[in-house]
Formats: sequence, C-alpha cells, structure tokens
Amino acid sequence: MIWKMIIADDEMNVREGLREVVDWAAMGIEVIALAANGQEAYDLCIAHKPDILLTDIRMPMFDGLEVSARLKEATPLLRIIIISGIQDFHYVKTALKLEADGYLLKPIKLDELTETVSQVVASMEAERARKLQVERMEQNLKESMPVLKEKFMADLLTGIFKNREEISRKLAFFHIPLEETGAWKIALLQMDDYEQAVELYSEKYRNLLGFSVRNIMDDILKSRKNGVAVTLKEDEYAVLFSSSDTEDSKIPDICQEMIQSIAAYLKIPMSAGIGNRVNDLAELYLSCQEARSAVEYKFFTGRGSLVDIRDIGSARMALDVSSMYDGQAKVIQMMRLGDTETVRNKAGEILSALRSNRSLPAGYVQSICVELVTLASKAFLELGEEVETTGLSLPNMIQDIYRQDNAADLTELVLDFLEQMTLYMAKRHKNKNSATIKKIKDLIAAKYMENLTVARISEEIFLSPNYISLVFKKETGESVTEYLTKVRMEAAKELLLDKDLKILDISEMVGYENATYFSTVFKKHTGLHPQKYRSLYQTE
Repeated sequence: MIWKMIIADDEMNVREGLREVVDWAAMGIEVIALAANGQEAYDLCIAHKPDILLTDIRMPMFDGLEVSARLKEATPLLRIIIISGIQDFHYVKTALKLEADGYLLKPIKLDELTETVSQVVASMEAERARKLQVERMEQNLKESMPVLKEKFMADLLTGIFKNREEISRKLAFFHIPLEETGAWKIALLQMDDYEQAVELYSEKYRNLLGFSVRNIMDDILKSRKNGVAVTLKEDEYAVLFSSSDTEDSKIPDICQEMIQSIAAYLKIPMSAGIGNRVNDLAELYLSCQEARSAVEYKFFTGRGSLVDIRDIGSARMALDVSSMYDGQAKVIQMMRLGDTETVRNKAGEILSALRSNRSLPAGYVQSICVELVTLASKAFLELGEEVETTGLSLPNMIQDIYRQDNAADLTELVLDFLEQMTLYMAKRHKNKNSATIKKIKDLIAAKYMENLTVARISEEIFLSPNYISLVFKKETGESVTEYLTKVRMEAAKELLLDKDLKILDISEMVGYENATYFSTVFKKHTGLHPQKYRSLYQTE
C-alpha cells in the first residue's frame, strides 16, 4: 500500500528539499502536495485526505500547531509529524498534548527524518493489520451467529436460561424478534425409534437428515405464519408457537402436517407433544418439559402420535438452576496482569462450584465455560493481541467445551486455556519491562556524568517517575538511584587510576558537584576514601 504525505513549510527550499532528499517511494510513501502556509496545508489535507502531514511549526496564516489542532478534529486518522527550529520545550509539550506522532528539530538530520517517518508508517501498518484482524473476527462471529443463535434458543427452551435480564440481553445480542411479553406454547417432535429410522440412510446421507427435517418444518411453519423451529438433538425438534385461543386451535393441525410430510418425504415416523401455555419467556422450558412428557406418552398411543398435555394432565416441574457468574471479572483482571497462579485458583473456584452443584444441567455449565473463555479472548483483543498468537483458537475451544461429557475434563480444558493466555500476557509484560529497563540503563550510561535524577530520566523516556522506579526495582532488584550510584562509582574507580586527576575533578566527572559528598558516597560504596583507594592501588 502507498501512503500519501503532504509537506508544509514556509521556506521553499526546505519543503522542496524534504521532498527530494529522501527516497519516499522506497518507504512506500507518495508526496502528493507541498504547502507554503498553514491555511494551504489545512485546505490540502481536507481536500486530499493524506495519511501523513509533515509540517513546520512557524508558518504564515496559522502555525503548525494550530493546523494540527484543527486537523485532529477534522481528520482524526491523520498522522502528524511536527518540525521546529525552536528548541523550546513548550512546543514539545503542546505537540504531545495534540498527540503529534513525531517531533523533529531543525536542522533536520536525514537519519532522524527517515527513522521518524518509518516509525509512523510502521504504526499505521500495524493499525491497519489490527483493523483487518478485527474485521475478520467480526466476520467469523457473523458466520457463527446462526449456530450460536440456534444453540441459545435450544438452551432457552430446555431451561438453561431462566434469568429474565440474561434472556433479554441474549435476545438483543442475537437480534431475535421475540417480544418479552406475550403467550407461547412449545410443541416437541421426536423421531420414533431413531436408530432404526436412520438405518434407512447411508452414513453420507444420514448427516443430511437433520437438515432435511428442518427444511420441511420451516417451510410448513412459514406457510402457516406461526411457529419457529429449533433443533434440540439429532432426533428431537421443538417449535415455539405464539399462543392465543384462536392460534391454539391451529397448533395440532400444524404439528400433524409436519408429521405427515416428514413421513411422506423422508420415510421417518415422528410423534409430537404439545405443552401448556406460558406467559413468561423464562418459563418456556416448563412448556417444553410438558411437551416432552406428552410426546413420551406415545408409549401408550403408538408411533406417529400427536398428544396434547391437556389430554393427559401434567403437573409442572420446576428445576432450581442457579446462576454462576461470580469471579469472572477477577479472572480477566488477573489474566491481563499475567498472574497465572491467581487466574488458575480463581477460575478453579468458579468451575469447582459449578461441578459441586449436581442439579445444574451440563449445558449450563458448558455455557458458563464458553462465556469465561470468550471474555478472556475479548480482553486479549482489547489489548491488541490475537488469541491465535498463543497457539489457541476460540472457535475450536468452544467446540471442545460442548464436546466434553466429563466435568473434571472440562475444568482442566478451560483452566489450561486460561493459563496459556495468562502466561502469554506475563511474557508480554516482561518484554515491555525489559525494554524500559534498557532505556533507563542506556540513558544512565550516556549521561551519568550529568546532574541526572529519576525525575529527569522519566522526562527523557516519557514515563512517570513512580512507574520507572517500580519497574526497575521489580526487574533488577535495585532502585534507579542505586544503579546510577553504582555506575558512577565504577567510573570513579577507573578515573582514580589516573594520578594526574584531582579528586575534585573526578567528582565532577562522575556527576557530583560537591567533592565532599562524592567522597562520602565513594567510601560508603567501596569502604575506602577515594585517596586511600588510589594509594592502595598504586601500592599494588
């Protein structure tokens, strides 16, 4: 991809020189325009929408900072590199507040210019890659939506979801046009003697059997303008009907038509049961349980039966299923921090609580596990990371969770997934800290002879004093000041070998203005006064 850039400077030789001195094409950049003042720079950026603006601060009309401020509002994606011949920190601070992407001082050095622009290009390319990844993930989610939607409807009808707020949230997430107030009935269709029925088909066509059954059901329900089919199992299908005195009289006929059509086209006998009316989405599972009780009555009525629960009588059986969401936020927080032990312990507590409650359906436990790994994956994405970089795959993980039929194996599967993600975050933090430590040590090595303090170091590397102090101490075991003193003392030892240098001179050469204080620090560090150290060495 070619990135577009505009150069703005009121000096013709400067802007022409900036265009000619660098092989921009080799960097993937095209200079599309030059501007001689702030107004022209602003107008050109609005008109041509470049990716990068390289602008001087001092220009006619309005200066580079004002151009930057206006363009940040008008074109927030524009990357701005500011050039100045004025070495006044006020401009740097203003540029930083405007979130300038680079700052160069005149006279501009070619290597600094190319390095700064290269960094901006690398940042844009990384941002573009991240956006493409997000788009791919959104596309994957979109493609998975029908399956997830079907799974939710099945869970809703079988009583896994009973919390009204949770149901409302998921209805909104899946864009299911189901009103929260109304009346509904569930009909349940089961294949009679499933194993014998599927023997009519080869393995190849057996896999298509479920799709064929659903196609027939969906066509009939569409023509009747009532009812939504949901696949519960390979041999079991539910239909959610809107219920009213008028509609209820039609439900048996619709069910009978589905039974007869499936038998006619697929040679598969089916029976159906119809549950009672419910007025709450959270109670749909009750109607589904009643429909199952009704269809199971086919034992007495024979294959191909249609049974309404009202014809045989049935007491509703409520299942007390509690919700288990406590602790998830803590797990995600600790994962972000790379705390493997706490993540494993806290997630283990959540999963142990789920396992110990034997009244919970397996599907509910699995859904909690899916939610936990999905939240972890979302947190990864928010930090600019991809789950795949850990060698894991969220879609595969979700499939593995639903394949598990053992709670202990499911627990280990989820814990291992979270642990791998947390270990990756721990490594990420360590790499980031290592880079910070290197910056601090390099700066000390270069400037230990100056009046160097933690505050000054923090300004030089654009991090807070508290942050660099904590990171340095954590990673090296010593404070920044202790390390600075050690570097100075080692340098002082070398300088003391030169007999021509006075102690006062050496003190200043290693960053101490006061020779007496230098001598005190040296003695504390080495156990010897500087003069004594020199004498002992010369004696040797």
